[in-house]
Amino acid sequence: MSPPRRRRDAYRPPRRRSEVLTAVAAVVGVIVVTAALIWFLQPGGKSGSGQPSISTPLSVPQATLPVQSPPPAPSASTP
Repeated sequence: MSPPRRRRDAYRPPRRRSEVLTAVAAVVGVIVVTAALIWFLQPGGKSGSGQPSISTPLSVPQATLPVQSPPPAPSASTP
């Protein structure tokens, strides 16, 4: 046998004010923390160390690194 259905027009007492204030405070807290994290962790911001430094790992042999050639000298035969 199924339980009796509740009537749609049944009276529901209003929620207590302290419950509503607790819920509102929790929502505001989540929004503030989220905004602060987005602000502090944004890329390109002044927080953090900025761009990571790119360095060659010590385990790479010197022969596999690209050779850097000097820039070409300007030719003296231009008019």
